[in-house]
Amino acid sequence: MKKINKKLKFGFPWEYLREGAAELFKRAGYRVNIDERSYRIEIDDPEIECITSKVEEMAPLVEKGILDVGITEKVFILDSGAKVVELADLDYGYKTWEKAKIVLAVPENSKIKSVKGLRGKRIATWVPEITKDYLRKHKVKAEVEVTNVPAEPKCPILFDGIVEFVNTGESLRKFHLKVLDTLMETSPWLIANKKSFKDKWKRKKIGNLAILLQGARLGQEYAGLMLHASNEIMEKVFRALPSLKKPTVTHLRGANLFDVLTVAKKKEIRILIPKLKKIGCTDIVEFPVNKVVI
Repeated sequence: MKKINKKLKFGFPWEYLREGAAELFKRAGYRVNIDERSYRIEIDDPEIECITSKVEEMAPLVEKGILDVGITEKVFILDSGAKVVELADLDYGYKTWEKAKIVLAVPENSKIKSVKGLRGKRIATWVPEITKDYLRKHKVKAEVEVTNVPAEPKCPILFDGIVEFVNTGESLRKFHLKVLDTLMETSPWLIANKKSFKDKWKRKKIGNLAILLQGARLGQEYAGLMLHASNEIMEKVFRALPSLKKPTVTHLRGANLFDVLTVAKKKEIRILIPKLKKIGCTDIVEFPVNKVVI
């Protein structure tokens, strides 16, 4: 009987989410090959076929089953109304490992001070349904037009205001725009087709992928910490350590010393190391971790 080779059709975001997604796959243990000329991405897993797509098109493609699984922005899931399984928040943005914001912005020299000032005006946006809902909430009627390219250069030449992604704020500053309001935060999510997720083999494959990618993302925020401490100061060490769980402690043979191993957020560690040194800890070593799976 001929063996059927199973494949998972993975929607890999091509545009601004691509580099972050590729980095997470690499940290998860995959080799990633990006062919710019042919818009192809391959990873070293024969059971996963990567298919590139625009970020805003991903959720409908997954919903229809054209793709089994993919990465797209949370805001595009909401705007399209796509019915998909939301598996993991990958928590990054364009050129940053932080969430993006969806903001309402107008020119710096505009007399418009709030959304009320956009009544009867023209607004450009990537997310028309979310924009319309926002305007309805504030009882403002305005002309909303979809754009598939960054809207900042179009304001105020073609539009009075924009509803746009903001990651670093650099683009808004470049085009002399000011933020009137923040509609929501958004970040990339790993999503799956509902039917695909009911398939036993695909569900296991997708679930494992979600664990690895989310673990890789969390691993960027954490680092490992090793140190030596005498028995006399161990209680102080325990109180100081913010760990995912209790630290691993090993008694060093033939010495009144303990080897302490823990994991903590990098921002905590930069405060923690001087504190541990002051307590009396020695041989303090910080080391990177690839994945943190909670």
